[in-house]
Amino acid sequence: MVRIIRVLWLTLFLRCPACQRGHMFRSMFRMNVRCPVCGVIFERDHGEITGGMAINTVMVLSIAIVGAVLSVTTTYPTWLIIGATALVMTSASVLFYRHARALWIGILYLTGSMFEDV
Repeated sequence: MVRIIRVLWLTLFLRCPACQRGHMFRSMFRMNVRCPVCGVIFERDHGEITGGMAINTVMVLSIAIVGAVLSVTTTYPTWLIIGATALVMTSASVLFYRHARALWIGILYLTGSMFEDV
């Protein structure tokens, strides 16, 4: 259990789960193909990006649910809550993009789908 928490914690800080030192991203939206330190390939198969997209989608939908609950339970104007929710959803999805992809790579590493080449 400690290993799982450690790997997911490292990936939230955008570190390689294999060596714990390499950076996963070289810029805001450009992911390294390999770890610059240990050389492990982050995404071996096509389509592995969809896991990160799913994590990001769940996070954004959670924000939408909170906005819907607020619009029903508070006395604030509905248009204000809808606008604020849309703004938070849009900015959070862009800002959380790297972390969602990194979390998915951490999950791939924990399940054995990402491994070091020998």
